[in-house]
Amino acid sequence: MTPMKPGVYTQKVVAHNGFMEVEVKLSADRIEAVKIVKSDETPYIVDEPMKQVISKVLKDQTLRVDTVSGATRSTGALLRAIGEAVEAAGGVSSEWTPDPVVIDPAKLPLADAPKADVVVIGAGASGLAAAAAAAEAGAKVVVLEKAPQAGGSLALSNGVLAAAGTDIQKASGTPADPAGLAKLWLEDQKRSVRGGVPGYPDKARVEALVKQSADTVAWLTKNVGLKFSANPVAADGIGAYALIPAASEAGKPAGAAQAEALLSYVEKKGGKVLTSTSAWKLITDKNGSIAGVSAADGKNRFEFHARAVVLATGGFGADLLKITQRQPRWAAFTEISKAAKTDTGDGLALAESVGGREVNDSWLIGVGIAPAYAPMTPSMLGPRGWKGITLVNEKGERFVKEDLPVLADAVSEQRDAWLVLDSTEHDKANRLMAYFGYETVVNANNWEELARRIGAPQAKLRATMDKYNADAKLGKDTVMGRDPENFAPLTKAPFYAVKVKPVIGGTMGGVLTDRSWRVLNAKKAPVKGLWATGEMANRAFYNRVYEPGTGLLIAYESGREAGAAAAKAALKK
Repeated sequence: MTPMKPGVYTQKVVAHNGFMEVEVKLSADRIEAVKIVKSDETPYIVDEPMKQVISKVLKDQTLRVDTVSGATRSTGALLRAIGEAVEAAGGVSSEWTPDPVVIDPAKLPLADAPKADVVVIGAGASGLAAAAAAAEAGAKVVVLEKAPQAGGSLALSNGVLAAAGTDIQKASGTPADPAGLAKLWLEDQKRSVRGGVPGYPDKARVEALVKQSADTVAWLTKNVGLKFSANPVAADGIGAYALIPAASEAGKPAGAAQAEALLSYVEKKGGKVLTSTSAWKLITDKNGSIAGVSAADGKNRFEFHARAVVLATGGFGADLLKITQRQPRWAAFTEISKAAKTDTGDGLALAESVGGREVNDSWLIGVGIAPAYAPMTPSMLGPRGWKGITLVNEKGERFVKEDLPVLADAVSEQRDAWLVLDSTEHDKANRLMAYFGYETVVNANNWEELARRIGAPQAKLRATMDKYNADAKLGKDTVMGRDPENFAPLTKAPFYAVKVKPVIGGTMGGVLTDRSWRVLNAKKAPVKGLWATGEMANRAFYNRVYEPGTGLLIAYESGREAGAAAAKAALKK
């Protein structure tokens, strides 16, 4: 190990929300202390992950530490700051990142495992819902979660749920007709990007899901204790059917509060949730039926003998290799993701090992678009928020109706996508220039100059914006059909272009299941004793367009139904 000059070194790095200042105390051969002096990161999201990373660095004296799900950029910035401090002290940071030691779980000592009738793999929305329903039915339930904490992608979400026919909606006078929600859902899928396979979505399954949504919401509110209200904002499309979660603590995502409530309810019902414990093998009997799960926590391995297993491992939104194999175009967008870091497609391998079959045409859930740095967002949005933005591509052309609820898929089809704005709110727009760069934001005094800076044909961008402004003056978008109230002229120089990319929220994929969420084999016969929920079983509900709030509906409903069915099967004499 190259010796370092002892001392305290302060490093300033770019994190997710802005700059982070980190103080690192070093001796000749040790990292003695790490302190975050200043940070613009969201406290609830990053405080605990930062503590975990610092503790791991100091305990193991290594920078080979995994960034933490939900705070990947923030914890990555922290590790980068420590590495820069090592270099400033004359050390070599690469010496502090040795190759990881691969642990073979089969060679770990066998330890006693809690008894279980039902094993749920994954403690996100669908997994916790499955565990709760199974425990309600009288089953002994064990939940295996490979992350250090429960919650999965739910804990990173806004907790908004699409549903219909609920008492909440009926009392508020907002749209409540299940048939109406199903119709909107199915109609909107017709604008999916090209290339999908026929057969998606499954109309009958969408209609059945929506029809059962009121029962699922009633269960969540009356049994689990979650609180929702009807959407107080006038909305069209599926947004009118949104149920808004009760406010959570400042800085805490509403989804995190829902995860805490579900976890508490599972434990109250006698369920056991084992974190930092990964399932690595499904156990079958001589007939091929599920007989249990092999798991490990890095120190010991466990064998859970159970006749019913629920796969609730999430999708593969955090696995670059799986994304590249299935939808390579999206591999370029993995930097900006709201999928839990643990969403690496583990359930696919488990299911296939016992005869399950992955669905065709897995796709990515795009939940929005974003600039390179989160603090840029307020400065690039006007009074109408996201509905009022204007987008052009590398050809200098508009390519989508910008007031649609989700733009990620359309943006994913472009080589480059830019959000353009003018100087109507000059001071706000000018703040973007703190992030100036040809991959972040540029400005110019005319459209030709802006075109040159974003690599678009000058005449084409000029024609696009001339047509746009003429339409805005008339109050009618003749190109994309945008609502006139979301359509304002862009005429005041200087003009700005902010590069935006899709935000990955998860995946549409998983394995083949029937309407009871049972995993099916290649012959479309059930794998006895195996169910799949959430993103492990959501492909049937979409073509290639994600509908806001529906992911959580699928997770909660599939989890509740699969958990109850698994308990019934496990307890059957």
